[in-house]
Amino acid sequence: MKPNHLFAGVAILFLTQAIHAQAPPFSMRVQILNRVETPASGGTIAMPAEGIGIPLNASLTLTSTNTATNTVVTLNGVTFSGSADFTATPTANWPLSLTVASPAAGVGLQYTPSISRSQTARVVFDYTVTVNLPAGPTSTTGTLTLNLSGTAPEFVYTYTPLPGGNSTLLNNGDTIRFPATELFDTTTTLIVLANRGSGQGVVNSITYTGAPEFSLAGLPFPPALVEAGGQLRFQVQFYPENLPVVTGSVRVEMGGNRTLNFSVTGRGLGAEYTYEVIQKGTTAPLPAGGLLTMADAAVNEKSQAVIRVRNVGNYEGEISAIRVTGTSFTLSETPFTPAAILAGAALTFTVNFSPTKPGKELGKLRIGDDSFDLEATGLGTALTYSYSSAGTTFQLQSGNSVVFAPVAVGRSSTVRVSINNTGTAAAAVNSISATGPTSTTFTLSGVPATPANIDAGASIGFNVTFAPTTLGAISGTVRMDNQTFTLTGIGTAPNALPSYTFQGSSGNVDPLQQPAVGLTLAADYPLDLNGTLTLAFSSDVFSNDPSVQFATGGRSVPFTIPANTRQAVFANRATQMRLQSGTVAGTIVLTPGFVTSGGIDVTPANPAALTLTMPQQAPVLLSVVLASKTSTTITLQISGYATSRSITQMDFQFTPTAGETLSTTRVAINAESSFNAWYQSTASQAFGSNFTVTVPFTLQGDINKVSTVADTVQSIAVTLTNRIGNSASRTINLR
Repeated sequence: MKPNHLFAGVAILFLTQAIHAQAPPFSMRVQILNRVETPASGGTIAMPAEGIGIPLNASLTLTSTNTATNTVVTLNGVTFSGSADFTATPTANWPLSLTVASPAAGVGLQYTPSISRSQTARVVFDYTVTVNLPAGPTSTTGTLTLNLSGTAPEFVYTYTPLPGGNSTLLNNGDTIRFPATELFDTTTTLIVLANRGSGQGVVNSITYTGAPEFSLAGLPFPPALVEAGGQLRFQVQFYPENLPVVTGSVRVEMGGNRTLNFSVTGRGLGAEYTYEVIQKGTTAPLPAGGLLTMADAAVNEKSQAVIRVRNVGNYEGEISAIRVTGTSFTLSETPFTPAAILAGAALTFTVNFSPTKPGKELGKLRIGDDSFDLEATGLGTALTYSYSSAGTTFQLQSGNSVVFAPVAVGRSSTVRVSINNTGTAAAAVNSISATGPTSTTFTLSGVPATPANIDAGASIGFNVTFAPTTLGAISGTVRMDNQTFTLTGIGTAPNALPSYTFQGSSGNVDPLQQPAVGLTLAADYPLDLNGTLTLAFSSDVFSNDPSVQFATGGRSVPFTIPANTRQAVFANRATQMRLQSGTVAGTIVLTPGFVTSGGIDVTPANPAALTLTMPQQAPVLLSVVLASKTSTTITLQISGYATSRSITQMDFQFTPTAGETLSTTRVAINAESSFNAWYQSTASQAFGSNFTVTVPFTLQGDINKVSTVADTVQSIAVTLTNRIGNSASRTINLR
């Protein structure tokens, strides 16, 4: 047991020494609005109030730093010294024991300043620390100290007229009276918010409501902070545009829901004018910027109006100038300017209207800074001319033109020409006509019967249609009595030609034929077309055939396609044209060309063509005739053609007369060189591939029943051959 007592004694000694050596076993946390501080014992907390009488609350949390479960910290009480504007209120009844499980206690702090000077206070907390030891509890006492420093702003308000005015104290609800200010001039008053307190002040907003003649200037961005001893300045400006008294209100909102409200009032100083018009013994008010309608006057006569200007303001004024504009308006009896007008006085002058033409006329009257519209009507007749195109109306003066939008050939554009009587009496139009390069270029429609009467303020109209037949600029005229205007338009390229097709023969054609071809557009075309169908021949054997041509002769033929139709029409109203195919192998190409009746070529850049083909063939025999016959000779004349312009062999088959015998019944002649010589000759070119050849035969031998050797032959069959094939056989009977 003895060693245990020794151990306990050592422990007691250690704990006792630790308690006497440590600082107060607390941490402090102070929260003021959004600000949090953790002061040590003896530290100071600043408490800035928003203003005198406005409380600032803070919360203080005391937390025991003891972590020993056998130790209890007890808050015994709080003592307070310093300014009575501070208070400290525990949130629970003391004495209050703090353990490891419940280590914190709260204290409410409040500062409600009664003055704006800086104030201080001290809060002292008494506490006891009790350690429960095996030998018994041991207690130690101590204090915890927190210093408080309080501040508050205090504003004083003054206003000073600028420049060089005296500063005057401004109280809530006061009215600042601005001096009478000349119109369109500015008077300024300086407002000063001076913080004579010990704390920072806040100005949340400065606003103005009321007459627009007052405005605020030099405002800071809100919220504005005003340090102790500092100032916030802004201006109230007065800019009168009229004479009457006007008012407004200024509101300054500060921290702590404090406000400063004051009113402003002022009036303008200057001249103010009213106007009157006197016509035919009657006086009427004339508002500034208004309309003065003067009495009508006949052309070259006059009407008048007297203008009276009164100064109804509170100060002498000056009229800088009196002027009038407008062709028929003049002034008389005007005072010299600048003209002074005392308050309550007046001056007069006269406006004259002397029209030189009928109709309404406008002008402007200017008196000082004020202007008035003038309107009067000249009595008489007057015609004006205009035209409308694409929704827009254009006036026509002498030398003007009626301009048409560009129009494609084949189409048209129409404008509406109007004749307006802007006078005050009826007028008459006796003739209306139009001319152009052709009778259809510019045409009229809807023309009223002439003579046409036009009442005052009324109008008549008619249509002019432009239908070009040629490209480029085109001019004409339109005439209305003695008024003539140029008509101008531009003809542009007509619509593209529709596609077209050929009718009739196509593909391969036989020699010595007359195939027929026609031409049809895929769609109606709005213009008359004059066309030419051109034939081109391309020989396959290097030799032209002049017989390849149209049936009417030549290698081109005209045709027409009437407007809004499709079919090509040739001579004699035929819808097809025949051509001769000839006898030479090759290609026949038919290509059309198209021109409008106005001479515009509308042929496609790559016109479609019709191709007819004459192939190379075996020779063709057209005839075999007996050219001559004697007792011993037979001469044949053979005609035919070979599209390849070549014949290599001629075959003759002899048939004997009945009762007679022929030792030779077949004769083959190599004719290539002879035919080549013919086809290569200049003489053959005119005949295509046609030929006529004479072949003589001499006969010898015995006879039985006939009279001569030549009579032993009953018939001869002829066949021609070239490299392509054999001709059909043709037989000639000799008996």
